[in-house]
Amino acid sequence: MSNTVDLHVHTTASDGTYTPREVVALAREIGLAAIAVTDHDTVAGLAEAMAAGAELGVQVIPGIELAAAYEGQEVHILGLFVDPGAASLSEAAAAAVRDRDQRNQAIVLALAADGFPIDWDGLTAAFPGSVLGRPHIAQFLAERGLAPSAADAYARWLDKGRPYYRARRWMALDRAIAAIRDAGGLAVVAHPLQYGWRGQELEAFVRTCAGTGCRAMECIYSGYGPEENALLLALAERYGLTPSGGSDFHGSRKPRIRLGLGIDGEVAVPADWLELLRRAAKF
Repeated sequence: MSNTVDLHVHTTASDGTYTPREVVALAREIGLAAIAVTDHDTVAGLAEAMAAGAELGVQVIPGIELAAAYEGQEVHILGLFVDPGAASLSEAAAAAVRDRDQRNQAIVLALAADGFPIDWDGLTAAFPGSVLGRPHIAQFLAERGLAPSAADAYARWLDKGRPYYRARRWMALDRAIAAIRDAGGLAVVAHPLQYGWRGQELEAFVRTCAGTGCRAMECIYSGYGPEENALLLALAERYGLTPSGGSDFHGSRKPRIRLGLGIDGEVAVPADWLELLRRAAKF
């Protein structure tokens, strides 16, 4: 796999289950040429990941994944090659975490009011140093014997349409993209088929992202087959977007997804894409 990379990876700094060092060690074990650590709304894991990369001989691309609003729906924008110390990124991430925490606290209060043994202090103590989200709440409930697994707790209580789901606010799409670009990063449209749009709606979304400052788009992603890859590569070419790709690895929280391989081995992002993305980041 030394000729492939994985440019969408999560760690315990957000909702992954491998520490930054463990992710880098796994990348070395399976022979990836490089990985991008793209935790949700935080760069807290980058220092550890990059130090491990330097020690273990794995190229680590500093990244982030920001949630934003488009047509009233949550969409995700990756930042690659970001400066972790950039003020624009710190401000955007802090705002996103505040919105996440407000939503999560509302969920916890609703659960507690219905007799679930959960409170905010206990939840934060269980996951020190992580940007909390619904997956952490689901794991917390499962570990207390209230569900057979975190996936079951999430599907039963926390997913959209379930009794304890609470919506969160998202930053404007242009703000998320600007925060990444101001941090010297490359804004990448993440998993564009995951939002349910096809045809003209999908094209309008891609066109808007390109017009707002995205310079790349994920064309290879877990669960996408040859037809989806071809569709996205054609859209990327049409709107001048450099192709990117990654597994969206989360460890045991998404157990079917394997680092560098995706679900069924369909993720094989060519290493030479990385240089194309690096060049795109300079524009």
